[in-house]
Amino acid sequence: MKHVYSSESYIDASEKIDQACAWIERLGINYSRTRVGKYKELFSTLAKCQLSDDLDGFYSEYSFSEWVNAAHETAELVRTYEGLSSYCDLSLIDRIKTSLKGHELYVLDNNDRSGRDFSFELAIAAKFAKKGCAIDFGHDADLKVQIGNGNLYLECKRIKSKKKAQKRIKEGLKQLHKRYVKDEKPTHARGILVISISKMLNYELGLLEGADDKDLGNKAYSYNARFIRDFNRHWQGNVDKRTLGVAVVLDTPGVLKISNQLTTCHEVTLNNSVPPNTSDHSLLLDIATQVFAAKA
Repeated sequence: MKHVYSSESYIDASEKIDQACAWIERLGINYSRTRVGKYKELFSTLAKCQLSDDLDGFYSEYSFSEWVNAAHETAELVRTYEGLSSYCDLSLIDRIKTSLKGHELYVLDNNDRSGRDFSFELAIAAKFAKKGCAIDFGHDADLKVQIGNGNLYLECKRIKSKKKAQKRIKEGLKQLHKRYVKDEKPTHARGILVISISKMLNYELGLLEGADDKDLGNKAYSYNARFIRDFNRHWQGNVDKRTLGVAVVLDTPGVLKISNQLTTCHEVTLNNSVPPNTSDHSLLLDIATQVFAAKA
C-alpha cells in the first residue's frame, strides 16, 4: 500500500487549472459555459484573493460547499490534462466534449449516463498515457490500451448505489468478454474492470477526515478494501480467464485535522482475478505499480 501526498498554494492550483483549460481550448472545445469554466472562475478568484491576502473576499462570493465541489472536480481534470495533453485525436475530442456536460454541482448531477462517467474514463486513460501506452479512443470499449504484444481493455463503471453494484460488476465483466472475442488476437487480449465507488459512498460529497495524510490514505483504502471483500466473489469466480482483475477507485474531498487543511484524496486498489504466480498475475502487478500507483 503506497500513499503519496503533496500540497500547493491556491495560486499554483489555479495555474494548473488554467493550463488544463488552455489545452481543452487548443483542441477546439469551448469550455467557458460548462461546469469546468465555472471551476476555473472560482479558482481564479481564489488565487487573486490569496495574492492580495484577502481570502474573506473569496468567502463573500463563494460558499464553502462550492469551494469543496470545485476542488474535488478539478483534481480529476488536472490529472487528465497531465496524462493526455500530448494527444490530439478526434475521438478523444468527442469524449472530452461529452465529459464537460452535467450540472456544475456534483450532488445535483443525477443523470444515468453523466458527463462525469466520461471524465472518469479519461482520468484512467491519462494514467496509461503518462506511461507511454498507446490508447485507441475510437473503440467501442471504454478504453483500449496497447500493452506488449496484445491489447488491454478497460471497462469503467461509476457505481452510484450499493443495490446496483452487483449488476454493474456483472455488466462490466460481460463487456470485457465481448472485447476479447472481437479482438484481432483473442488469445492475447486481456482486461481490467475499473470501478469508481465515490458516488456510492459519498453521494453528498462530504469531507473524509484524517488526522494527517497517512491516516486519511488509510481510511480511504479501508473503504476500497471493504468493497472488495463484499463483492470479489463476482470477479474471482467463473469469469473469463483473460480478465486480470478489478481496480477500485475512491475520489473524495478530505480534511487534515492536524493542519485544518482541505485536500483531495484519490485512492486506487487492485484485486486479482487471475491466479498468483502466473504471467498474467505478474502483468497485473506491473500495471498496479507502474500505472495505478504512480502519481497521476
